[in-house]
Amino acid sequence: MRLCKNNEAWPVIYHGNGVSKKEEIFTALELMMKNGQDWQESHPQDEDITVLTWSIPTEETILQDSFKKMGIEDSLNIIPIEKPFNWLDKIKKTMEFLDTVDTKYVMGLDATDIIVSTDEQGRGKLWSNIIESFEGFYNAKLLWNAEKNNWPSSDGRGTSIEEDGMNGYLMSALKETETFEERIYADFLNATYFRLNSGAFIGETEYTKLFYNKLWINYVESVYDKGFDESFFGGDQGFVRIMQKDCFPDMVLDYKCKIFHTFSNVRMEDIDGIYE
Repeated sequence: MRLCKNNEAWPVIYHGNGVSKKEEIFTALELMMKNGQDWQESHPQDEDITVLTWSIPTEETILQDSFKKMGIEDSLNIIPIEKPFNWLDKIKKTMEFLDTVDTKYVMGLDATDIIVSTDEQGRGKLWSNIIESFEGFYNAKLLWNAEKNNWPSSDGRGTSIEEDGMNGYLMSALKETETFEERIYADFLNATYFRLNSGAFIGETEYTKLFYNKLWINYVESVYDKGFDESFFGGDQGFVRIMQKDCFPDMVLDYKCKIFHTFSNVRMEDIDGIYE
């Protein structure tokens, strides 16, 4: 997949979040990846970054195919998720795994709907280019991919929590988060991708460890058993989203899609000029 260098938005990590992984744009990218030439990419740990994902160990995923295409399948650290899913294991097991990470940077990518790629001139320099982009992102210590959809939302989509019921404090925090995302990213920065998506991040390892520990203690531990129901609070996404206000500006969104590009609710005309 060749990307247009003359465009400020130059994503190299494609995320077919939600139903978009079955739709025209992302399936075309997936086909291009599978039919494209193999190449030898640098190993992420050689660039001082650890890449992790979450999946059922017996299943082959599109992210693994992507790493295999780059000749670095053994560099992908798979955190095992077992059935029946507790969606909050994504937070708990990431927190536990991070204790073993000693690289300067860490990246988390969903396994079933993400492709990592670059243009021909960027091959062999993928991870150093990503790190360079991250380091230039307003001194951020943790960067999440952004999407257009508001999920879960305070109008009840993706969550069964009611503001005046048990765990209503989570819904109150979500309302504050929605306003925060709109004020900072949509209004001030004029972004169209201004909602946090928890399917991909890159961060300084030490800060990311602190973030996950704080997330676990403040919000997740007390409701961990609710995680078997994805619609409790949008899986892990609702919990990660409500951390934004307290963690800003150390934690921000990739609202310009400089590293990550989500595709839910994206049309062909939205990406005109980005892909060749």
